[in-house]
Amino acid sequence: MNALFSRLGDYLLQKALAAECQQAGLTPASAPLSFGQIAYLHNAQTAGEAVVLLHGATADKSSWARFAKFLGKRYRLLVPDLPGHGASVVDMALDYSIHAQAERLLEWFAQLGLQRLHLIGNSMGGTLALHLAAHHPQKVASLVLIDTAGIESRPSWLRQHATATGQNPMINVNSVADYRAMMRIGMAKLPYIPGFLLAALTRVFIQRKAINQKIVQDIERDLDQKSTLSQIQAPSLIIWGALDKVQHVADADFLQQQLANSSKLILENIGHVPMVEAPKQVAEACSAFLAKHSRENR
Repeated sequence: MNALFSRLGDYLLQKALAAECQQAGLTPASAPLSFGQIAYLHNAQTAGEAVVLLHGATADKSSWARFAKFLGKRYRLLVPDLPGHGASVVDMALDYSIHAQAERLLEWFAQLGLQRLHLIGNSMGGTLALHLAAHHPQKVASLVLIDTAGIESRPSWLRQHATATGQNPMINVNSVADYRAMMRIGMAKLPYIPGFLLAALTRVFIQRKAINQKIVQDIERDLDQKSTLSQIQAPSLIIWGALDKVQHVADADFLQQQLANSSKLILENIGHVPMVEAPKQVAEACSAFLAKHSRENR
């Protein structure tokens, strides 16, 4: 009976995620590449400048669904599951460092024929955006950096906790209670999730524990992007949750000081994933920013 309820919960979880994506006007697709498959969401736009949404470590493309609904249909939206995440290739033999993941994104961009794009990244996704802007500036029209990792100026609550205990509660999830605790660290405003869906989310996360641990270990090798910030000239919007426990809000000030062409928006009472906690507000800020920096609006 428990197995039956588990399967039902998993099915309903997938239906709920699919419905959110459909409401946002996003359709699933996949691309076979040299290293394996990338799964992604896209909207109906096939022309114009592309906006690529990059999620954080151990998350997936569904974290952008509510945000995408408010962003509108002006741009070509592309929302990948980064390799090792979601429905994309999962291979313990792959390197998931920032450099390796950036190279895979470049291969995907080339397959799609993308010459110029806008990058919106959260946490590790923001780190990837910074790396691409520093090393491939001809590709990057603009950056939106949301609670970005890799530019630590002050230890966050999570960093201090992990140093003191040797435990990372964002990875060490073994129960529904652990999953709830992880959500409380990641978000200041917790969404309502029915118990059966929370149990399904927990099961999926536990099943991915080994690959999540490898991803976190791999990205630590080249996570720090501070030495490359002076190379970045792309216009940048920095968005940060004032109550972020994963990346200290002081990092937003540091990032703005280091990026030559940047502006900053701090969101009160918001945590590490503003595009989930305040999707409309973040989408409106991004829309205004993109309108200024898109060739189509010049």
